[in-house]
Amino acid sequence: MPGFTEGEGTEEFIEAFKGAVVPRDRKATARDLLPPVLLLASGEGAPGRAHRAMRGLRRMLYPDGAKRVPYAALGPDEIRAAAGRRPLTLDLGRELCVDVPRRTGALRLADFWLMRDIVEQALDPRAAEPDGGALRDHAYAQRLRRGPLLRALWTLGGEAGDGAAGSTAGPGWIAELRRLLVRPLFQLLPRWWWGRRRTRRLLRSTRHGWYADWRRVSHGRTAEEFFDNAARLVRAERARDAEAAVGRWEELLLRALLADLRRAARPGRISPWRRRRRTRCVFLLELPEDAAGAAAGERFLERYGEAARDTRCAAVVVVAVAPASPASSASSASPPGEPPEGASRADGVTEGESGGLGRAAARLRGASGMPSRAPRPLRAALPGPVPEAEALDLDPVSPRAFRLGPAAELALTGAVVASLLSALGVWLVGRITDEPDRGCLGAASSEVVAGRPELSADSPRKQYEDARRLIREENARVDREVADHRGTARTVVHIGSDVAADQEGQRYNAAVPELRGIALAQRALNDEAGNDSQKVWLRVDSRNAGDDFAGAPRIARQVAEDAREKGSGIIGVVGFSKSLKQTQEAVRILGAARIPVVGTTATADLMQVDGYYRRVAPTNSREAAVEADFAHRGNIMDDGTGSCSPARAAVVVKDPRDLYSDEIGTLFAERFGARPFTLEYTPGGRGGRLAQGQPPKDGVARKESIGELADAVCEQITANPRTVVYWASRALQFSAFLDDFGDDTACEGRKLTVLGGNDLTTAALAGEYADRPWLRLYHTVHVLPAGHPRLSDIAKKFNADYARDFGSHDLWRDDGRAALAYDAMQLMAEAANRAFRSTDNVERSNVQIGLDNGIRKQGASGYLDVGRGRSVPRDKPVVILHHTDRGSEPVLYCGAFTQNPAGRIAHWGPRGKFSCPRDS
Repeated sequence: MPGFTEGEGTEEFIEAFKGAVVPRDRKATARDLLPPVLLLASGEGAPGRAHRAMRGLRRMLYPDGAKRVPYAALGPDEIRAAAGRRPLTLDLGRELCVDVPRRTGALRLADFWLMRDIVEQALDPRAAEPDGGALRDHAYAQRLRRGPLLRALWTLGGEAGDGAAGSTAGPGWIAELRRLLVRPLFQLLPRWWWGRRRTRRLLRSTRHGWYADWRRVSHGRTAEEFFDNAARLVRAERARDAEAAVGRWEELLLRALLADLRRAARPGRISPWRRRRRTRCVFLLELPEDAAGAAAGERFLERYGEAARDTRCAAVVVVAVAPASPASSASSASPPGEPPEGASRADGVTEGESGGLGRAAARLRGASGMPSRAPRPLRAALPGPVPEAEALDLDPVSPRAFRLGPAAELALTGAVVASLLSALGVWLVGRITDEPDRGCLGAASSEVVAGRPELSADSPRKQYEDARRLIREENARVDREVADHRGTARTVVHIGSDVAADQEGQRYNAAVPELRGIALAQRALNDEAGNDSQKVWLRVDSRNAGDDFAGAPRIARQVAEDAREKGSGIIGVVGFSKSLKQTQEAVRILGAARIPVVGTTATADLMQVDGYYRRVAPTNSREAAVEADFAHRGNIMDDGTGSCSPARAAVVVKDPRDLYSDEIGTLFAERFGARPFTLEYTPGGRGGRLAQGQPPKDGVARKESIGELADAVCEQITANPRTVVYWASRALQFSAFLDDFGDDTACEGRKLTVLGGNDLTTAALAGEYADRPWLRLYHTVHVLPAGHPRLSDIAKKFNADYARDFGSHDLWRDDGRAALAYDAMQLMAEAANRAFRSTDNVERSNVQIGLDNGIRKQGASGYLDVGRGRSVPRDKPVVILHHTDRGSEPVLYCGAFTQNPAGRIAHWGPRGKFSCPRDS
């Protein structure tokens, strides 16, 4: 933004300004009064820097030829011309109503227009001394000019007049009819109603009677008495000094305008126009160099604070810029009886604060509630110029996010309400007469399946080292390019786990596909950097945290130490494919070191320990909501005849010592309802020993062995055959459970329906459970199978690149781990490239700012919409696969697969009869 430099609170002030204009808490526009801000440019070229700063602010609010928020701006020429002659609020109120943001409706400034008519009459030297009746006639005549309906009614009542009595001229009975009926109906009644409404609002309303408070009117409650009082005010101010009178009119107009804006900004749920108003209004003033104009601007800021306090209006942001002068730089004298500027008040408001942009930003962010005394202007030094800031981003609260205009919405509302009764009747008849759908989900699907892969002859260690070799080769390429002065390079650290020691361990290991996804992303991102000099080359420093991330905290401390070394080039960390207590601790260590982290497949909500952590996988809370809805409403329970029905009960199997397992098992139990029975099992029986002496919770049992666990599950499904087993534990224990359940329990030959999380996916896709015909297995994944028609172009290209490098029948092609790692690198690179384009200085702090500001990008695993208070992409895709002999087929997929509305799946089930759970 013009007028600011890095390192002087610029980014902080811009973000605070944006947050003030578009508050996250919509009630803040009616609750938290913001002090006006005065930005002072000093030194050589001060007027030019002030002008560029004002232009930058306007472009943020008006970037594409249309207002993003209601705002009014006054330039130095306008302020100079008005100083001492007319109130600045006249021009501000008029400009505020011009070109309002689309679909938010015109600002109804009833009080302001009335007071404007009175003030303009008072300022007109040709106007006679008014009495109450003449002033009322003048005000209503002006109202007729602004209202075509009232003007049409007035014309019907007689000849078009000036707001006084209409003509009753006409021959004979026509004149008599007008006198007795038409004129009272079309002229006198609307005029009386208009006067009554103005009187009630300005004098009698206990909430909005600001005029009575300002004028200290203790009697008189009719329109005639109001206009008599206003006429006395006009006569008294005409007799005063001109400049003093202008100040008095400024106070009046400011209170009228702010009272109107306070009503307009109230959150509303019924009016479609008011629901689209999510921002504060903005006043921008560029004060002139001359003393008279600058003094007029500063007096306006003082009067604004008093008016905002009196009207309790928190719906406005005021920013003024000015070339600094001795008068404006020094603290102005305090009024008699007031504390000196800069002194703290009891209510937390500081008068006349001076300081840097960072301090002003802190005050804007920290505004809370309505102060008891008028806030004085915040003064801040304006630094030197840099490239302009991005336009104000109103998504997802922008009026543009509404697909229907307010008028269309209002018109449709009546039709919708009218059709609800008939639709309700049709629905009831349909519920009574329709046969229930008994088809099994996944029984006859035409969807593309995740075909049976081929286990590689290469050992897991060789595949792991091959992926690391690809990264080393790409790092060497980056070093060559940087040595030839062809770009700027930074380092992203990858923290992963060790690979399995045996061939069978391929089925449960995420280290290889994650590393492959990072290698593919690094190559693609560096290809882009080779074509675009404004993008950063990326090195990847892959570090092995051992089996099950046992060394993750130690590796995190090493990364923090390395990052502190000058010239390390480390801008962030990706990885952490599992939600474990040790990975949670590692994320906490990196956050304390202020290192941005983008997780890959770890889904536990408890991994979110600070604002430096983001991930591309959906959270456990989202997965559990989708899975619980699927089990509760989907036809997944086979009764043995080929027909299926939803589950009536559930058994949750979880490991209380495993962060992921314990959390997702608990969340599923909460969302499924019907009080699922929970079985706790920790490999090795450690969970039971930890809880010795403690009675089990109601509906919870602890088991010491897989055999005991299998017997307990058999007992539950025998008691209620429509019980689904929700497997929240790890895949390795699931294989052992199936071995015991099929052979060593009383349920031999009985159908078993299991719903499992993403941890079962790789083993299921590899055919680990294919030889058990009595098992009906559903399991989640975070991507659609390769070749699915819902895939985005980015996902199709990623699948093609993966198949080219690792084979089209590779074990991990469809399980999503590689795609999530690819997207984690994409997010980190996008934040780094934004920092490079805006500052030419890619540091961790700038990368974190880029992530905080929000990134919207199409990824291989779905549409990535993160930032702006979100640590996880909004509506991240969740897919549930049904395990079959020919492969695993999608039976549910929900979420934002692409940015295009057609790629945002909001329904699942037969004919899309069920709604997908949405993120809040």
